[in-house]
Amino acid sequence: MDQLDEQTMQMAEEQIALERKKLPSLNLLPEEERKRIVHRVIILTTPMIIHEDNNLRARGTEIISDFSKTVGIATMIDVMRRDIDDMDEYVRNGAAVCFSIVASTLGIPAILPLLREICHNMKPWQARHTGIMIVHKITIIMRSTALLVGSNAIQPHLVSLMEIIEPRLKDETKKVRTIATLAMDVLTEVAAIRY
Repeated sequence: MDQLDEQTMQMAEEQIALERKKLPSLNLLPEEERKRIVHRVIILTTPMIIHEDNNLRARGTEIISDFSKTVGIATMIDVMRRDIDDMDEYVRNGAAVCFSIVASTLGIPAILPLLREICHNMKPWQARHTGIMIVHKITIIMRSTALLVGSNAIQPHLVSLMEIIEPRLKDETKKVRTIATLAMDVLTEVAAIRY
């Protein structure tokens, strides 16, 4: 990490630390204030969760996971949903990683209805692309976890995830088809792993 990067990350972590102090009482705050805090934390942690440094990614993942456990799936989806079809690929990629962390933390079934809606019903190709990226990133996270601990939490959801992706293999947009192929490849790989 270069010096500017380190300074930026240090400032972000200081701001996140201030927001984390609010965790114990976060659900006592009015809904809009709670959402504002969660959105701010997501903005601050996005550079961490997509960074190449494993330690930064782990810290960012822990932060998103802690906030997810505190505020629950509905608030997390509501806050992150606005970034699904953003024109900026950086924002969409951050949203996909964040959604995958939330799904890994709170359970894949909690996010399946949203993934179906995004991948099957949303018109902007950016939204469908992000939905498939979410599935791809969930699968990668869960595969890594499975290999580390020797169990496969994604196995019961493989069919549902494949059904979400399958129609996008023939999507009119090449970027959507490409990420759908990559996601299907990882899902197929995970299906073949024996524990």
